[in-house]
Amino acid sequence: MADAKANGKNEAAKLAKIPAAANPLANEPSAIASNISYHVQYSPHFSPTKFEPEQAFFATAESVRDRLIQQWNETYHHFNKVDPKQTYYLSMEFLQGRTLTNAIGSLDIQNAYADALNNLGHVLEEIAEQEKDAALGNGGLGRLASCFLDSMATLNLPAWGYGLRYRYGLFKQKITKQGQEEVAEDWLEKFSPWEVVRHDVVFPVRFFGSVMVNPNGTRKWVGGEVVQAVAYDIPIPGYKTKNTISLRLWDAKASAEDFNLFQFNDGQYESAAQLHSRAQQICAVLYPGDSTEEGKLLRLKQQFFLCSASLQDMILRFKERKSGRQWSEFPSKVAVQLNDTHPTLAIPELMRLLMDEEGLGWDEAWDITTRTVAYTNHTVLPEALEKWSQAVMWKLLPRHMEIIEEIDKRFIAMVRSTRSDLESKIPSMCILDNNPKKPVVRMANLCVVSAHTVRGLFLELLR
Repeated sequence: MADAKANGKNEAAKLAKIPAAANPLANEPSAIASNISYHVQYSPHFSPTKFEPEQAFFATAESVRDRLIQQWNETYHHFNKVDPKQTYYLSMEFLQGRTLTNAIGSLDIQNAYADALNNLGHVLEEIAEQEKDAALGNGGLGRLASCFLDSMATLNLPAWGYGLRYRYGLFKQKITKQGQEEVAEDWLEKFSPWEVVRHDVVFPVRFFGSVMVNPNGTRKWVGGEVVQAVAYDIPIPGYKTKNTISLRLWDAKASAEDFNLFQFNDGQYESAAQLHSRAQQICAVLYPGDSTEEGKLLRLKQQFFLCSASLQDMILRFKERKSGRQWSEFPSKVAVQLNDTHPTLAIPELMRLLMDEEGLGWDEAWDITTRTVAYTNHTVLPEALEKWSQAVMWKLLPRHMEIIEEIDKRFIAMVRSTRSDLESKIPSMCILDNNPKKPVVRMANLCVVSAHTVRGLFLELLR
């Protein structure tokens, strides 16, 4: 304990000798040390008398983030001006690893930061150990997604990643006297220095409700409950390149109007904040248990929340980059890649947005959707392919079930009219399994029917 206090005083003394000066693009160790010192004093998160490893990590991360933001903004403005076709990678998981070591390595400033921290009385490796892994993924699926983002950034490709901002991730393991225990991740217990909240990027996402038929025959999803999707961005730098792309994470919040002040003042505290509580559940953990109907609804909410917010963001960007655009241009500017079946609801949601919100007819919306969406499959095990109860789907997403039914009906008609030899395979190929004992929606089948490209081995199951 005495040694720790002595070290803390020594580090604070060294910090005091370094002039605090904002220098976001610093390359030399002395200038970097000054920039770190600047963040200790002017971006404070801890008591001003401390400069222990944890405090040093956050100040160092904010210093690195200065450099990343400059490249990040340049990348955004470049692609906004050039207006290329962009890849949008939708995944329920991203296993990023520690950002500090990855960022300084990609920026080729690792040695400079090591020297700067030595000047401040710290060792880079010890500071890097203070960072908690972002609890956004669990295993291979998330690691693959993160590798794709790193690769696209390094190859100077115009790309975005889209995921959810899980507060507690999946779990972390803890060894106690009672044995192995699973407890919630705490990566956001303080804060993440890499996140940038975009207060101007907020989209409404609806659940439940009903379908209203307008006098002109068009349909609209109304009622139910609406939560707000708020964007948090994390920069993903390419390796030794200036291209820095975005991992956009969505968090769910209810609005102030959804807080019932009358009920709260009447002592009905839980009822007053009911929608706020339900909104917070959406991004609480990765893969919530789904053994109950409530669990199934929550997991399906997560998947739809990711898809709806991301698609609204893509459509807004498509419109903003060039006024007066034709919808036929959409697939030449937007490429949506679904990582496994979790983001499958992007297919009926894109159809709904194009038809119900933008006024397109079925044929045009279907042509755009099938030329926009691609699908990556990760398994050939039938038991691992997602199937959602039709009853749960009708309850949570009634308009999307109407659209899925129509896609399935048209697919079956197409097979019968063009490939009569496949008649016997239709029960295994169609999207809706209408088994009266357990009617389900086959999400992988919906992807294969709707996507222009399928990567993986799913087609083996249909042979």
